[in-house]
Amino acid sequence: MMKKHKTWARNGVLFMALSLCALTTGAQEAEPTTFGVWTAQMQTIARNNASLRALHSSLEATRLANGADNALPDPEAEVAYMFGSPKGVPNRTNVAVTQTLPWGVLTGHRSRLSKAANSSAAATYRVAFQRVMGEADAALVSMVHLNRLCRELESRLAQARDIASMYEKKFKDGDISIVELNKVRLNASVAEAELQRAKADRHAAGQTLQALNGGQPLAVADTLYPVAAALPPLDVLKADLERSAAVTQAEASVAESEAAIKLAKTEGLPQLTVGFQGEYIKDNNYSGPSVGLSIPLWGNSRRKVKAARAEQVARKLDLQAVRQQLLTELERAYAQAVELRATADRLRSDLNAASSDTLLRRSLEAGQLSLLNYLLEQSFYYSARTALLDAERDAQLALSQLRTLMY
Repeated sequence: MMKKHKTWARNGVLFMALSLCALTTGAQEAEPTTFGVWTAQMQTIARNNASLRALHSSLEATRLANGADNALPDPEAEVAYMFGSPKGVPNRTNVAVTQTLPWGVLTGHRSRLSKAANSSAAATYRVAFQRVMGEADAALVSMVHLNRLCRELESRLAQARDIASMYEKKFKDGDISIVELNKVRLNASVAEAELQRAKADRHAAGQTLQALNGGQPLAVADTLYPVAAALPPLDVLKADLERSAAVTQAEASVAESEAAIKLAKTEGLPQLTVGFQGEYIKDNNYSGPSVGLSIPLWGNSRRKVKAARAEQVARKLDLQAVRQQLLTELERAYAQAVELRATADRLRSDLNAASSDTLLRRSLEAGQLSLLNYLLEQSFYYSARTALLDAERDAQLALSQLRTLMY
């Protein structure tokens, strides 16, 4: 059973990887990573996630239970020993063995309902799988973002400490006042505090990934998002919604309700019973086959059929609601992805045209910028860099939502 779970998880994540390849963005300044590493991490989570393992065991139990419902009922055996009265009347022994035989049409409908119920249970598992994989995808996006942010803040801290060291020397030489020295010291302290806060956030994100990975640590050192590709047209994604997990589950539920209606109709048929009976009285023995037929007076089969039809109407309406909800979510997520991607592209373009940290440092050392102006320009530049990192993360989270919807 666990082997089946691992196979299902592997195949499910590979399917999601195809969506990953089609639904990724170029919103990152470094070369994008291939989705192979990303897919491997998703596979690990799918294989180890405790909720999915429990749901898979529940799915197997449901399949076994549905198969048991279609088996023949157990035969019945009865033995009766009766004492004769008055005295001299011989005792009598009765023996009976009976077997209820369902009609072929009833067995067929039960089998079809069992298969429909299994398909519905499998679709329910797939919805749960989609939810966990969506959480894992978003958690990986957040982890990569925090890795990128920590790398950025480490560079800022190194720069701040370097400037502080340079001004320590100037202060010892009497070239600057204690006020300027305190400014660069404070600047380094703020940079260190920001880095520590980012590391704390990264640790918390790692704990989230560990929980999704069944309590096992999952090392994510990547600073690159999945491979870049153009977004498919919205109409293409709308057409693919019919294959999504939620629609599949709703359709399987409708199919199950249709099978339940057919079974409810046939359950009103009389039940056939065949058997063997024997009666033994002293020297006289009687035995032979028996045939019985139930009279369906109190089973209330009509009410069962009405209930099954009402359930079918409810499930069809639910299917319509699921389709409409998914379409709304898809349009919203697509619009967000397009807008956030454009925002990241604009920020990157503007940032490339702005002065870099290196140029600001050279201007400070050459005396072209005062310390105050340097810190102000640097703060503006760092704010823009942080805004770019946030925009890239937000674009990736929007794409993550799209990937989850399309799985």
